[in-house]
Amino acid sequence: MQQHRDVPLLLIAGAPAAGKSSVAWEIFFTLIRSGVPVATLDLDVVGYGPPSTFRSFEMKVRNLGSIWSNYEAAGARCFVVSGLQAAADEIEACARAVPGSVSTVFVLTVTEAEQRARIFRRARQEYGSNTGGGSSNQTPEALERFAADAALELARSEPIPGALVLDTVGVGVPELAHRVLSATGWPDLTRLDESE
Repeated sequence: MQQHRDVPLLLIAGAPAAGKSSVAWEIFFTLIRSGVPVATLDLDVVGYGPPSTFRSFEMKVRNLGSIWSNYEAAGARCFVVSGLQAAADEIEACARAVPGSVSTVFVLTVTEAEQRARIFRRARQEYGSNTGGGSSNQTPEALERFAADAALELARSEPIPGALVLDTVGVGVPELAHRVLSATGWPDLTRLDESE
């Protein structure tokens, strides 16, 4: 397997309901439609394992490294990763998990009021909690706990040195993705071409 040097790694961080997953998917599909050999991973979906590792960040990072290895073997040359908190240690751990990565970090922000509105809107629209759909973790009580925990995470968000910050309130997902790509020129595939 050929290992690329200078792997463009786009890390999208922020509090719950800031739009990380949605923006990452939009960036991924924008680049795929342009013929860019990109892969994406939402860390939120790779941390649900046995009870001893359930939602463990360390397990997410191990899975990130393994999944990138598989994507790279399949031809991916750049990687979009979402699902990170706005915490420097998480950013650094993810960058270390992708050998040869050159990280670009975006922190998506949201107000507490908008965060809460998004959490409950998602529960109603995507999970159908108001019509009996969703899972047992979509009860009104569980959603209130999740919203309270999300607000605490929002308050704990820390500045990330070198990260670009983007306010998501009142901006649609396609526009946010466009702003991320325009602000950075990501991915710089000319660097990849030169390193091969």
